[in-house]
Amino acid sequence: MTTGSRLVVAVSGGQDSLALLYALHDLAAEFGFELHGAHVNHSLRGADSEADAAFVGQTFQSLDIPYTVEQADVSAFRETQKISLEDAARQLRYDFFARVVEQQGADFVALGHTSDDQAETVLLRVIRGAGLAGLRGMDFLSDAEFSGVRMKLLRPLLGVSRLETAEFCRTLGLQPRLDESNLSTEFSRNRVRLEILPQMEAINPAVKDSLVRLSHSMARDYPYLESQVDRVEESVITFRTEMVEIDRAAFTDLAPAIQHHLIRRAVLLAKRDLIDLTQSHVEEMVRLMLGQPGKFLNLPGGLQFLVSYDSGFISLNGQAPCPLPTLTGHTRLQTTGETSVGNWQVKIGIVEHRGAEYPPSPKTRATDSRLKFAAYLAATGDELVVRTRQPGDRFQPLGMSGTKKLKDFMVDEKIPRHWRDSVPLVATPKGIAWVVGWRIADWARTPDDAIQVMKIEFRLDAT
Repeated sequence: MTTGSRLVVAVSGGQDSLALLYALHDLAAEFGFELHGAHVNHSLRGADSEADAAFVGQTFQSLDIPYTVEQADVSAFRETQKISLEDAARQLRYDFFARVVEQQGADFVALGHTSDDQAETVLLRVIRGAGLAGLRGMDFLSDAEFSGVRMKLLRPLLGVSRLETAEFCRTLGLQPRLDESNLSTEFSRNRVRLEILPQMEAINPAVKDSLVRLSHSMARDYPYLESQVDRVEESVITFRTEMVEIDRAAFTDLAPAIQHHLIRRAVLLAKRDLIDLTQSHVEEMVRLMLGQPGKFLNLPGGLQFLVSYDSGFISLNGQAPCPLPTLTGHTRLQTTGETSVGNWQVKIGIVEHRGAEYPPSPKTRATDSRLKFAAYLAATGDELVVRTRQPGDRFQPLGMSGTKKLKDFMVDEKIPRHWRDSVPLVATPKGIAWVVGWRIADWARTPDDAIQVMKIEFRLDAT
């Protein structure tokens, strides 16, 4: 912060934000920065909310600080967005700060978070399953974007406790407003403050200090991990219009710690923030990146993560490119030899059953190239055809005693909707023997006592 900087000071009327306002007011003249007050009336407590807004406005006037006060209908916004009351209030509050920053040409938004808030934040994130990034808690200075406005969030009181802000207010003869909703255990942060932390303090009276130290430790180590992500990002992540692509081969070669942090970076590129992204989301995305293609995961903010054969895609519309070529009609396969099926080359051979190499319950497997698959089936003299799905198709997946609708199998396997008409099916008069790239039929599995088995390979025609 330099001479001439302009700060938007967020003031609720409580003791922490009042302490922040008066401290910054004392420093402004000495260090040559300007203040602009900001207060949002959440309209949640009727007359008390109106009284808070009036109190804050009078405080700004008494200090000769220009200010903006705005009223927001948090309850209505919560209903339309289908989110929690806490999340709705937070989003509207920061959207308001963004507008004030833009209108005032401000450099920072100053917030009254204390060390107690830091301890509560870290504990909340532990409860919600945060990773290393979440355990850093809040930063003294951080970049944020709301409503398309980039701004810097400044938290000068992170090293100050609530006891100290209360004493500061008493010394100045200030009478902060009391928000009675802070006493309601309906909200998760209040439950942590009023119920969980007191129980933890019975075991360790300095538990808040311990949580703050944990945040400092994470904040110290996290930049190193981010620097490693910076080093590999360009070779693994590609930003496309409304889509971020992650190269699976390059991703697989990374250390697990870097994989997790790179996934977070990819989401940040796609969404511009990491709000509501949990460690469980990140771990599931890593698992999908290392697993079978064709799976997808819905993410916060309307994003979808989808895994292709050689890439993972994060997009708003979920329409990652389908790697499967268009396939039409029915093509009869030669029982031995090769058959061209659209852009596919299909090779069939009869091979010896050699125990461990060809187990009695083989799974479809992708081999070393981008689109090449092999399966081992019971040798049969039935006519084999390759086709795509048809209305009424049923399938008996390996390991299942009965059949199910092919559509239901594809849904269960999370095969993207816009891929399903391109998935090749190997079929006989008895039914679908192999959903290529996914699973063989239980009835087509190789018997334990089989001497010979059928090997079918699908690969894209290189020409």
